Parts: sequence; structure tokens; C-alpha cells
Amino acid sequence: MVKIGINTSCFQKHNRPGIRDILAFVFDNNFQVVEFRDEYPFAEDLTVEDIQWAREQMEKRGLWCSVHLPFYDLDLSAFREHLRMAAVHSVIKSVEVAAELGAGTVTVHGGSMKRNYYSAEWEKTAEELSLDSLALINRECKKRGIKLLIENLNLFSDRVHRVHALPAKLVETKAQLGDNIGFTLDIAHAVSTPLNPVEYALALGPENIKLAHLNDNNLKSDQHLGLGMGRIDFRSFMKTYLEEKWDFPLLFETKTVEYALTSKAYLEKLIKEIEE
Repeated sequence: MVKIGINTSCFQKHNRPGIRDILAFVFDNNFQVVEFRDEYPFAEDLTVEDIQWAREQMEKRGLWCSVHLPFYDLDLSAFREHLRMAAVHSVIKSVEVAAELGAGTVTVHGGSMKRNYYSAEWEKTAEELSLDSLALINRECKKRGIKLLIENLNLFSDRVHRVHALPAKLVETKAQLGDNIGFTLDIAHAVSTPLNPVEYALALGPENIKLAHLNDNNLKSDQHLGLGMGRIDFRSFMKTYLEEKWDFPLLFETKTVEYALTSKAYLEKLIKEIEE
């Protein structure tokens, strides 16, 4: 059975919905997995009572929980050490929230570097700083029994060097940091590379993928559209997913709630057509 879930990025532009309202939506629409996006003001609005209530409700209903660690105004490969360590500290605080919620995994974005300012010679330094930051975060995850999932980033802009855009760098990082590292496969990011989503998944090793983000785009930019609104070939991906009996959960990471719901209907119909 395919586990279908939702990343709460679709609530980001709403008027500060709390975790109780978010979970009511998740339960009402029969999602089996939730990935809380910990960008401001998610954690800032949480109370001890909210966390306890949410954890009890998720455990009671068998809802699998993950947390997407913050990245929006942070950089794990920042050249200024005090800025990089502030980013690491912020991410670790999010890991602590994930542990309180009972999350089994957390998703992280590796570092990046602005190519329009720094030359290619600096890319190796950015990669080394990113690795050091991830090692510190992974250490905290291991203490709490949480698996750290590195997300593949996109290559849509040639002005930014994103450390973990290609499978080889992700696999290399896992080899360097150890077995507690897994991957979050973002299909909409994968299409920005020379590989299609199936090829990308195979290059990572499907057994290493613990979550997948699904949203659509025009193959030119990261639009976070609902499935079927862009040009990504989800049919080919899902055909392989089902034939190979891959079992990592599929989470919609769209920019609106409406896109998440239409994506759910689209995917369920697609799965039914392929199985028939």
C-alpha cells in the first residue's frame, strides 16, 4: 500500500494556522504521513500542551511524523563562522522539536554558495563547511534516535552552487557521515538535472530514500505546483515505484492547500490506472 502524505509548506502563507488546525486537515483528508515544515512561525507558536496533544493524536491514529528542518534564511555552508554556527544551532533546535513530536526522521537542506559573487575555487570550501555542519546536526539526531535525511536540491539556477544537487555528492556525504544518513528525494528537483526521477532514485539507492517530495513544474523553475499542472512525467515514476515495490512515503510539497488536495486525487487516480 502506497503511503501518501503532506508537507505542511502549503500552509506557510496562511494566517498562522496552529498545529491543531493542521492536524485536523491531515486527519480529515486521510493523509497517512505528515512532514511539518519548521519555518517561522511554526515552532515559535508551539506550546508544551500543543506538542503533547499532537504527539498523542498522531500516535493514537498511527500517523507517521517527520519534520523538515529550517533553511529559508539559513546557510549551513556560510563562510562566516558565526553565521554558519548560528544556522547549525537553529537547525539543532528544530531537531529537538522533532524529537518532542515523536518524529522518526528529519529532512535537511545542505549548504549553498552564490556563484555570482564567489568563484568556482570556493565551491570545495562550501562543500567542506556543509559537511561539517551536517556532521554536527547528525550527532544530535543520533542522540535522539532520529534519522537525518538530506534532500536533493535543484539546479535550476546557475548562479547558486547547491552542494547536494547531484546523486554522487549525496551518496558521498552518506559514506562520510554513516548509516544514520538517508535521503529525501524531491522529484521536482531531480528534473533539473540530466537524470529523470527514476534514474535519480536508482542512483541514490531506493533503500536509502525514506521520503519523497512530489510537486509539479515546467521543467525550468521550482514552482511547487499541483501534480498534473506542469510537465513532470509522474506516470513513469509511479509505474517503476509500483513495479519495484518501493515503499518510501510520497508527500505533496505544494505551495497551496488546494494544490495538495488536487495532487492527492491525481495520484490516487494514477495509481489505480497503473494497477489496472
